[in-house]
Amino acid sequence: MSRVRVNHELRAFCSPLVITDSLFSMDGDFAPLTQLVELRKKHGFLLAIHDAHATLVCAENGGGAGEYFGCEKDIDICIGTLSKAVGCHGGFIATSKRWKSLIQSRGRSFIFSTTIPVPVVAASLAAISVGRRRAIWRRVQDFYSLSGLPISSPIISISVGTEEAALSASRHLLKSGFHVTAIRPPTVAPNSCRLRITLSAAHTVDDIKKLVATLSPWITTLNSNLLEFSKL
Repeated sequence: MSRVRVNHELRAFCSPLVITDSLFSMDGDFAPLTQLVELRKKHGFLLAIHDAHATLVCAENGGGAGEYFGCEKDIDICIGTLSKAVGCHGGFIATSKRWKSLIQSRGRSFIFSTTIPVPVVAASLAAISVGRRRAIWRRVQDFYSLSGLPISSPIISISVGTEEAALSASRHLLKSGFHVTAIRPPTVAPNSCRLRITLSAAHTVDDIKKLVATLSPWITTLNSNLLEFSKL
């Protein structure tokens, strides 16, 4: 955010474009969209978000982070995917007619690409009509209630430290029936390795209970660290 405030001075030389993930894939935290929108109104830059992990997951209508924070009309370009919550292939860009025309005529990767096959479009529309968002967020609430971890999305990050610790934890979880990926460098900084958990509508309450029980050693450590941090 501080860099956004400083770099607005570049406006005298070019048209600034601020791009951010809306929901970050490793830690499951949201970008400060409300603050970014306020800065956009003040400094006049273009705001683009990569909404891959929030599309069809966040907000009442599945409109992603923009709808979730009530600022979708203030986002100039929204880039989404059909390969995550939709479970298909391809992606989309939601924007105004002005920027659509520019992207179609000047976007280098767009100009020579082929369109999404019709069956994939049909499958995407069918997936959108299913609407399983409420079930996903019930599982998020279940995990929060059972673990006490302050989570804000279906993406849950549990920091375990070293690469060896992350791999050991991942193997332990796999033996218990849970495929939880160990996130290691260069994806994250050294000694900040973590377990990345993604909840879905297909999970049951029993699944969440068993997962939290299996994760209990790491959850206890993480909650203790959070408590110590809050005392600082």
